[in-house]
Amino acid sequence: MNCQETRRLLHGYLDGELDLSGSLAIEDHLRTCTACRAEHKRHRALSEAVKAYAGFHHAPPALTRRVGRDLRDIAAATGGSRWGGAWLTVAAPVAAFVITIAAWLAWPQATQQVAVAPAAEKVVYHINNSDDATNALRNVVNHLEISPQARIVVVAHNNGVDFLLEGATDAGGKPYQVAVSQLAARGVDFRVCQITLTRREVDLGKVIPQAVLVPSGIAEITRLQVTEGFAYLKP
Repeated sequence: MNCQETRRLLHGYLDGELDLSGSLAIEDHLRTCTACRAEHKRHRALSEAVKAYAGFHHAPPALTRRVGRDLRDIAAATGGSRWGGAWLTVAAPVAAFVITIAAWLAWPQATQQVAVAPAAEKVVYHINNSDDATNALRNVVNHLEISPQARIVVVAHNNGVDFLLEGATDAGGKPYQVAVSQLAARGVDFRVCQITLTRREVDLGKVIPQAVLVPSGIAEITRLQVTEGFAYLKP
């Protein structure tokens, strides 16, 4: 079974509508195809969300009375035999009608209640001058106060790498490493341009342990924006 066939049958597989051979074929394909396995995971998550949030809704009283009256008329027309051919012929569509109406009544509330997770904020802060580091770190702190789940990456290159080197202090003599450590503990990533360090002949071992090296600061900022959808900020 190929990807196109698998994706066409995923809904039926999740709803248990396929026969044994069809289900096994789907499962064999999912074991070897990462893309279809991810698609199956998305479909299953949506199905579980709908089941969790779509409450049960009774049919309106008027509809219940109408269906009951119609079924009694059908029973009378077939001589009271519940299993007469006419009973089965007509009752099946009536039952399907009731199910359809119930699903229609439940659908608006289900679609309103299924929560769609908002996209996570992803921001790259660009620092190319360590004179801006104090303000940049303050901005990151403020950002996390408002959006504590935001994913923030600080990329430093050129003269901006200095505050991420051992012993670096701000204008008041406070070590930058303290503030960087606090932010790193909150999930902020600090990345240092290796090209800058090599060009300036700075020992790579001087980079504080809270930061990691990347081959190029500019390339890293571009990659985060283009391939991972990060917003760009330059304090």
